[in-house]
Amino acid sequence: MTKIEEIRREIEDLREEINRYVQYPDIFKEELESTSMKIDSLINEYLKLSHTN
Repeated sequence: MTKIEEIRREIEDLREEINRYVQYPDIFKEELESTSMKIDSLINEYLKLSHTN
């Protein structure tokens, strides 16, 4: 598995996580924020890698 594929898989996993948290946003506010930041970071990394290949 390439680094890009790993990042893509991790983004998909985090999106599933967010979907669970969204059901109870008041309870999982911090988790939503941190997971969203992780996704943003991974997307940026993905974009950098995809432009270098």
